[in-house]
Amino acid sequence: MRRYWNPQEDDLLIELYTTLGPAWGLISRNMKTRTARQCSERWYNALYPGIDNSPLDSFERNTIETMYNIYGPKWSRIASSLPGRTPRMVKSFWYQTKRAESRIRQQMSIERLLV
Repeated sequence: MRRYWNPQEDDLLIELYTTLGPAWGLISRNMKTRTARQCSERWYNALYPGIDNSPLDSFERNTIETMYNIYGPKWSRIASSLPGRTPRMVKSFWYQTKRAESRIRQQMSIERLLV
């Protein structure tokens, strides 16, 4: 069963990471309800101090587009060129953008048929 992280769990994870470092097995045992993988992913995708959660700027969006055209869906490689951005952020941006473009194309096709 999937459970969202609550603020108390985030606080405990930060405290444990600060004390123990990336000892994910030990951290998960202290968390009790989270696996080592869940703790690691939460840290690196949400809590790590270097993460930039602001919206992507135009340079970052263009960089993702360019690098995707070169490397394909190598999210870690693309994210490594964008300080503060995680592979998950880059992947989410890419697929959200592609879904939006698809909806626009579909709507335009429908409008052409109705004319």
